Amino acid sequence: MIDVCYELVGGHDKLFALWPLFFRQRTGLGTTNWARAETLIPFYSYQHSPARSSESFLWPFGLTHIIEREKKYEEWQLAYPLVVFAHGQGKTVRRVWPFFSQAHNARQTSAWYAWPVYKYNAFQSDTFQRERTRLLLFLYSDTRATNKELAASQRQVDLWPLFTARRDFEGKRRLQVLSLVEPILPNNRGVENNLSPLWSLWRAEQNPKTGASSQSLLWNLYRRDATPAVKKCSLLFALVQYQSRPEGRRWRLFFIPLGGRKAGDLAPAP
Repeated sequence: MIDVCYELVGGHDKLFALWPLFFRQRTGLGTTNWARAETLIPFYSYQHSPARSSESFLWPFGLTHIIEREKKYEEWQLAYPLVVFAHGQGKTVRRVWPFFSQAHNARQTSAWYAWPVYKYNAFQSDTFQRERTRLLLFLYSDTRATNKELAASQRQVDLWPLFTARRDFEGKRRLQVLSLVEPILPNNRGVENNLSPLWSLWRAEQNPKTGASSQSLLWNLYRRDATPAVKKCSLLFALVQYQSRPEGRRWRLFFIPLGGRKAGDLAPAP
């Protein structure tokens, strides 16, 4: 038995004159996936297919009308992207730049007013949600995210160039002063590990799960590290050190031990 398979190949018809100023083409002839397009720059341009229709006049600063049948929305543009209005199940947009813009679909929301004074973006899915509010692009930023599966959230607030404050999904907290690049490149580990120490005047970190915390002032001119069992402090870039443990305390001056007290020495007399 021999299986025979047939494939229908659509025809096409194309005409060009002074390309790209004028062209006309038809593709998918004889099939259900046909398309027609014609352009005479800068006067008009149109494209028609079962899924989408688009008509433009006086490109690129004129009027454009788009009908997205598969995505279920209709859109009008004027001097795109300055003026855009769209409505339908797949997309809703109202924009007149630089005065205002509002856009949303099933998963994303975007809005700004008096660009770049105020800007808002949000994304949500079945398991994750994120929203960010900004003033003057990176001058002020507030970013919040929620993991619905873990019932955990994180937040980062930036005020450029003064500080960055962050709480991650595990509850760890970090505060940094100054913050020159972090608001522009958020959550960039390379910047945080390699560049941030160059301009961090103050840094504080806290882990509520382990009880550990640390603070650093002026590139460790003063530094403090603490856990539930051990506390360490240093001054003048570790030239003066203090350490406290359950078994006792000790001091170091210019890295020379000065002695200390054991826990038994601090116990009250019977």
